[in-house]
Amino acid sequence: MKPLILLLSLFSTFPTIIHCRNGVPFDYLMFTTIYPTAVCRADDDSVPESCEIPDATPQWSIHGLWPNYENGSYPQNCHGTPKHFEEDLIKSIEERLVSVWPNLYPKKTIQSFWKHEYDKHGTCAQSEKLFESELAYFTEVMNVFDAIDVAGGMSSVGPSEKPIGAKDIQNALAGVTGGKKFEFNCLRDKKTKQFLLGDIRLCLNKDLTLRDCPGHHNDDSHLNRVNRFERSTRKGPPLPSFQ
Repeated sequence: MKPLILLLSLFSTFPTIIHCRNGVPFDYLMFTTIYPTAVCRADDDSVPESCEIPDATPQWSIHGLWPNYENGSYPQNCHGTPKHFEEDLIKSIEERLVSVWPNLYPKKTIQSFWKHEYDKHGTCAQSEKLFESELAYFTEVMNVFDAIDVAGGMSSVGPSEKPIGAKDIQNALAGVTGGKKFEFNCLRDKKTKQFLLGDIRLCLNKDLTLRDCPGHHNDDSHLNRVNRFERSTRKGPPLPSFQ
């Protein structure tokens, strides 16, 4: 028995190698596109240069793509490669990112917004091969933005000062979403007290096909939910308002 004991002892001196898997399992993705004009109008105009819409920003721009669980919770700040955002890794697509994924805070760098989105959400998506790198994550988010024409759908109801409701938004985006349930958030203009359409949130399967958002129907009871995002001093075109 002594040789056997010695053999086991020798093996026990080798280090144990543990491979950390990137990302975490999740159920679906939520793609959020924002209406910068509403975002920059919704808060107090007395704060100078607190929100600016950069030149070449489209009417709707990217907020992010977020892994989610069916129960409404979501993972964040996961193990990824890299663990924290590295700008050099997206240099090849940065010129377009500046346009479609702008930062509306002029006192912060545009990279700070991308860093926040990648560190918090992009790292968690790396459990799926489609998002296995930082470059892949940002590339696929832009692909989703290009494929889902929210701006085209919403052009049938605005911009307008005429109040619109949840059904108007659902009908406007029916052709874009294929009738799938989605979410939206409203922002309240502090001066006019109007509710402004701030963002549209679409739910996707892991292969980026559209699906219903779980448990959300966007009936009129949601119209008073306000999600403050950024402020503005810049006056834009008329906006959809909600009552």
